Amino acid sequence: NFAKEKMILFANFCGDLSMKHLRENNETYLGHFVFASTLGAMLILRGWLFVFHALLPICKIPERWNLSSTAKELIKCNEYAKGRMKK
Repeated sequence: NFAKEKMILFANFCGDLSMKHLRENNETYLGHFVFASTLGAMLILRGWLFVFHALLPICKIPERWNLSSTAKELIKCNEYAKGRMKK
């Protein structure tokens, strides 16, 4: 049945619905939501800046949001994520 197959695919995509991921990372749902949504929004915003720059190369990307700055932010986020697991 088509609907059943889609539910199985969705369950596999979501993983363990008992919030195992949160326990493994010593995070609450709210803490995880804030971290993941902030990171996602940052990447979307910066991504759109790069697309805009691609269309209009004359418009420079501000230094605080350029590629080097983005890489530094991602390293900080990764260090935070690794640090959660050590608690």
